[in-house]
Amino acid sequence: LEMYNRAETKIANQEFYAYIFQELASRKINAPKKLSKNEGSIDFWGSKEFFFSQTCGLPYRLFLSDKVTLIGTPDYGLEGCKPGYYNSVFVVRNEDNSKILSDFLSLKFAYNELYSQSGWAAADEHLGRLTKKFGNLILSGSHRSSAKLVSEGKADIAAIDALSFKFIKQYDSFSSNLSIIENTRPTPGLPFIAYLGANEKLFFEAITQAIKLLTSKTREILHLKGLVKIS
Repeated sequence: LEMYNRAETKIANQEFYAYIFQELASRKINAPKKLSKNEGSIDFWGSKEFFFSQTCGLPYRLFLSDKVTLIGTPDYGLEGCKPGYYNSVFVVRNEDNSKILSDFLSLKFAYNELYSQSGWAAADEHLGRLTKKFGNLILSGSHRSSAKLVSEGKADIAAIDALSFKFIKQYDSFSSNLSIIENTRPTPGLPFIAYLGANEKLFFEAITQAIKLLTSKTREILHLKGLVKIS
């Protein structure tokens, strides 16, 4: 569960998976007892060792849909998004928050990776509808790194997953000088996936029940509201 994992959410994610393990076991599904430390990656998600994870929507659509089982999409209750959907926020320094998106086209745009729905594809699609492109690109490696580059003046704008930006604003002091100037349209959020041939119905039931068993504090830490089906 690396997609939204950070030091402040690690224990909450471990509690969440402990309940998933418990609920899968009650349905006669043998699962690993603990979360793997393996970083989320296309190679890992498509490997024979893979059991269960959360992935980004773009690599799921491009590479994984015929290699894994789609279970469901968590709902994080994001403003302006229907359940299970999310969007990206265009983030700039406070001193630039009076500008409009087109003012940044020739400036430095930080993105986490090319196979990121929220960090790259959503921004590209958003600008594509305006027949615009960013011209000066900086590969950062993560949403947090993109936001930090903007904060430090090493980049001028970034597209950040809306939930990731909530965590950044909550936990990272460098974010105090960052503002949102525009949002992309909502798209399906980051789905939970399991190994190819997994029982989709039983996994969905187990995760739904695991969410209900979480303490209200853990659900609050993870911003987790429930699980929905998105085709």
